[in-house]
Amino acid sequence: MYGIQIKKQAELFRKKGKSIYEIARTMNLRPTTVSYWCKDIKLSDFLIRKISNEGKKKARQAMLVYTEKQRRERLYRQATEREIGRKLLGRLSRRDLTMVGLGLYWGEGYKGSNSELGFTNSNPDIIRFFLNWLVIFSISKKDLIFRLTINDIFVNQEKRLKRFWFTKLGVRESQFTKTTLIKSTLKKADTSRGNIYKGVLRVKVRRGNALKNRILGALEHISACA
Repeated sequence: MYGIQIKKQAELFRKKGKSIYEIARTMNLRPTTVSYWCKDIKLSDFLIRKISNEGKKKARQAMLVYTEKQRRERLYRQATEREIGRKLLGRLSRRDLTMVGLGLYWGEGYKGSNSELGFTNSNPDIIRFFLNWLVIFSISKKDLIFRLTINDIFVNQEKRLKRFWFTKLGVRESQFTKTTLIKSTLKKADTSRGNIYKGVLRVKVRRGNALKNRILGALEHISACA
């Protein structure tokens, strides 16, 4: 049984514009008890709006806290799973790297009978891996020619984009041929993507036909064994 002073204190809080749940939490009471005590208290329109606004504010704050907690948990799970993935593979052998590179070339490399040895991708890390993969076949960076393709809405950023690529890959700017521009569509015309947009890079190997044929032969062997 609660004392009369506790009841009066709860009523006073209510008259000052405290919410039922806020009073219950402050006084360590059940919300149903506070609601029963305060059921006859009439609040002004001002206090009703005040309680409503404070409730919405606290709800937003709670949602932000919840969202941040969910984000941290998601990032932790991602980091944990990626670490498991790294440990699953361990140290990669030369053969492992060769097979990975063949898989990439199978998907993104030039395979036509009249085409040169080349590879196209928009992911800088994949391009960098491809360049390192070519070293297995004694192809150095100086044997490569690059061509950047970008959406024409980024034409004013061509120098910056080209600089990004030759810096990322550790090659000379002189190894880049004239940039290719592709016409924009309204759906893609979003210059706000400038910080993440890098264009598409083509890598071509000088005098690489012999190596291309060896690569295609390896892919034919893989296909036959599948």
